[in-house]
Amino acid sequence: MLPRGHVIASGIISICVWAYFKSIGCAAISFASGVLLDADHLIDYYANHGFTLNPKDVYDACLEMRLNRLYIVLHSYEFIALLWLAIFVFGLSNLWKAFAIGYTQHILFDQMTNPIRPLGYFITYRMAKGFKKELLLYQSKGVC
Repeated sequence: MLPRGHVIASGIISICVWAYFKSIGCAAISFASGVLLDADHLIDYYANHGFTLNPKDVYDACLEMRLNRLYIVLHSYEFIALLWLAIFVFGLSNLWKAFAIGYTQHILFDQMTNPIRPLGYFITYRMAKGFKKELLLYQSKGVC
């Protein structure tokens, strides 16, 4: 999903989070985690192309999939499962729940809109495939 889509989806979800928890802090954390999760694309860019301070270079490389390997370390169903498990086992606060809601909806919308294979958002699957873009995507363009 493109950044604009994440902003819209996270905005809608965060309104629901605010209505449920009655907390602007929960809504803000849900929104932030739903949008900022894509910061891990910086790691992919740097690993594939080296360091830059030009955000347009990073965005364009991601959008056009000028990456040989896809690490997207934060895009992980395993991390989501561990996060929700920790919330329930340790009785973490509503702020953690809001964070998990934003995180989860980000990955689910990415799964529905990006041309990634069904298991592509499992980090263990990406590791098994050597993080090779051509083994993770149905096509080589349009992921961000």
